[in-house]
Amino acid sequence: MSTLHLINRSPFSTNILQELAAGVSQDDHVLLVEDGVYAASGTLLHALPEGIELWALEEDCVSRGVTSSDTSKMVDMAGFVALTATTHRTVSWF
Repeated sequence: MSTLHLINRSPFSTNILQELAAGVSQDDHVLLVEDGVYAASGTLLHALPEGIELWALEEDCVSRGVTSSDTSKMVDMAGFVALTATTHRTVSWF
């Protein structure tokens, strides 16, 4: 059963990525939203296990001047909705 994990906190002010690394499974998806998009940098995501699909909400990246990296994919609001429909559950790390 895959899970969509929503991250809205900056990795610079919390240890959210370390907490997340302990709670994700190989087929899960992680969506970075709001200040969570600051984690879109590949160097910040080394704590996550391989095989995790990582997404960043495009409108939040644009508003914060964050560009996509090799480790994350941009998704728009319609893509966000599609991710919620394709996973069995959603967990918000707020």
